[in-house]
Amino acid sequence: MNLFKLRYIILLLPLICSTFHAIGQRKGFDNLTWFDDRKLHFGFYLGLNTMDYRLSSYKSVYDNPVVIQQMALNNPAFKPDLLKQIYQGKSSFAAEVYQIMPGFTVGGVINVRLGRDFDLRFTPGMSLGNRHFTYFNKIDPSVYQGQDSTTYLSTPSAYVDIPFGIRYKGFRHRNLRPYIYTGVALRQDLENKRISESVVHLNKSGSFAEVGLGLDSYLEYFRFTAEFRFSYGFKNLIRHDTGPENIPYYGYIFKELNSNLFTLIFYFE
Repeated sequence: MNLFKLRYIILLLPLICSTFHAIGQRKGFDNLTWFDDRKLHFGFYLGLNTMDYRLSSYKSVYDNPVVIQQMALNNPAFKPDLLKQIYQGKSSFAAEVYQIMPGFTVGGVINVRLGRDFDLRFTPGMSLGNRHFTYFNKIDPSVYQGQDSTTYLSTPSAYVDIPFGIRYKGFRHRNLRPYIYTGVALRQDLENKRISESVVHLNKSGSFAEVGLGLDSYLEYFRFTAEFRFSYGFKNLIRHDTGPENIPYYGYIFKELNSNLFTLIFYFE
């Protein structure tokens, strides 16, 4: 994750909240004093996201046991040295997410009041975004005479989001009320990944732990909320379900690949 971009997102949150707070305070009295007493209310949200990966990789494609197992299964006479012929001596490598791209998030809100300080939130929606990989392929000079090469790959995502969470609300001061959000989310990726599936196969679903910080602004006719949320993916998305004859060697560099999402969300309730 680009720390400079993350810093700008975090700085944008209080700026937007203060703008709406100033609008809400123009008449000099508290707005929507009854709002938090409702047992159930609804709303919608819009947001900006950035998608990132946490990854770990093998030092060499020969260290990936899936490659050896599948080659031996398909060819009883297989010997590990044959991999050097298949991959032309390319065995050591590194990979990273080289570019963070902005995405878009939209959805609805179902809020259930649990008490004075707690709300149960269900916020189904969709998140559209993209990730870009770069592979640094280091060629073994003892087998193949050539230069190091770099390969780029884009993995788009169109998530159906199903998040549940609890908001712990602080004390309200005039028309502002801060809160902390914790929850979990299930996400199903609808993107076909026609290009990336030819290189690396990824699971379509995953579970996430989520934490967020937000600020409610009570305006004259509705409540506006700005929230910064971080989603931490648990599931290893890599799945090696085809032989190395059908996937470029750098498709087997990954040991684990987990997803992270950073989202700046604007609620209208």
